[in-house]
Amino acid sequence: MLSFVSNVVTQYTISSNCVRVAVIRYSNSADVPFQLSSYNDVNGLRQAIGAIQFLGGGSNLNVALDLLRNQVFASNVVRPDTARIAIIVTDQLQRSAQIDNAANSVKSQGITIVAVGITVTGRVDVSYLNSIGSSGCTIQTSDYSRLIAEARDRIVQNQQCGCIRYVAPPPPAPSTFMCFALSSTQFYF
Repeated sequence: MLSFVSNVVTQYTISSNCVRVAVIRYSNSADVPFQLSSYNDVNGLRQAIGAIQFLGGGSNLNVALDLLRNQVFASNVVRPDTARIAIIVTDQLQRSAQIDNAANSVKSQGITIVAVGITVTGRVDVSYLNSIGSSGCTIQTSDYSRLIAEARDRIVQNQQCGCIRYVAPPPPAPSTFMCFALSSTQFYF
């Protein structure tokens, strides 16, 4: 999973003037290994992604979504005129009123949720995954090993923000804030 995140971020210009990235890892609880303002270059960001450790435990997505809304994409952290994209990667998702409330709160603030479900475990309710993701922003993949091949290009193509790598010049101020919420039930490299 971490190689997938690292691979996605290499497709964007990571800088204080373009795309900013944070990661939330979640299991029974959630934390933010690094914030949006932590890295201004893709190499440092990729090193930080590679150093993320597995938490173990369940898959408490509503806690991760609340952390996303209240801390990572808080109004005092991001400008209101920027794209805010949350990429959720999970291999466990069952219907829950708490997840519904948290996802709806996130989307009501203008944050796009890209929901990526790893279906090999049989523990992802695919119709529910579709309801969690923003319109047209749900991706299913059969296995962790297929994330890059089946999900990366769709994310990059669908979440074009003007900061795709090799597009110059970048806009004068950050145009996209991106956060990956990673279910910590299994990390595959």
